[in-house]
Amino acid sequence: MPIKLPSNLPAYDVLNREGVMVMDAGQAARQDIRPLKIGLLNLMPKKIQTENQFARLIGATPLQIDLHLIRMSEHQTKTNDAEHMEEI
Repeated sequence: MPIKLPSNLPAYDVLNREGVMVMDAGQAARQDIRPLKIGLLNLMPKKIQTENQFARLIGATPLQIDLHLIRMSEHQTKTNDAEHMEEI
């Protein structure tokens, strides 16, 4: 089953190239399936790589997954682009 990710995340393109079924919110709205909703608070220093790994793992399940990336508004990351964090 596909994993629902925002199409502006790097993980969307990476997983799509790897053959993992991904879809954006518009595609997911047209399906008559209730997805499993997962929130991920990523505190790892390499955020993009960690998001890719996590999405790759849960995208291999037979369930439709709705992945939401969560961030703390007070936390300032030291190792990642502020632009990427604003997309979350």
